[in-house]
Amino acid sequence: MKKIALTLVTLTLLNAENLKMQIYKPVTSSCPASWLSEIEEIADPQIMSIADLKGLKYTIGMPREMYSCNTSIIDDYAFEGNVPPEAIKKFLKEKPKNTIGLSLPANQNDEEKKKVYIIFDDKSYKLYGIY
Repeated sequence: MKKIALTLVTLTLLNAENLKMQIYKPVTSSCPASWLSEIEEIADPQIMSIADLKGLKYTIGMPREMYSCNTSIIDDYAFEGNVPPEAIKKFLKEKPKNTIGLSLPANQNDEEKKKVYIIFDDKSYKLYGIY
C-alpha cells in the first residue's frame, strides 16, 4: 500500500512540473524530432504553424540577430530556436529579471557545442551558456 501511495505522489509531482509550451513554427517547416523528444521530458509541447512568424518574433522583442527556426513560449518567456532543455530548466528556475527569454540562434543549430544567449527587455543579449 505504501508503494502505491508513493507512486501516486511521484506521478502527481511529475505532472505538476510538466509545463505547457507553445511552439510556433513557419507553415513550411517542421521541428526536429530529436529536439521535440527532449522537450517532452520537461514540457507538454503544442505545435502551431503560423504564416507570420517574423511578426511574432518582432512583437515579443526578439533581436533579429537571435532569430531561429521556431519560437516557443512558456509562461511569459520566449525561447527562440531549439534551445536545449537543460538551458530552459535553468532559466525557469532562476527567472532572471528584465529578460524575455533565451535564444539558440540559427547559426548555432549545426554546432557541436551550442551557444545559448539570454535576451533582455531592451533587446540586448549576452552569452548564457554553452551546451
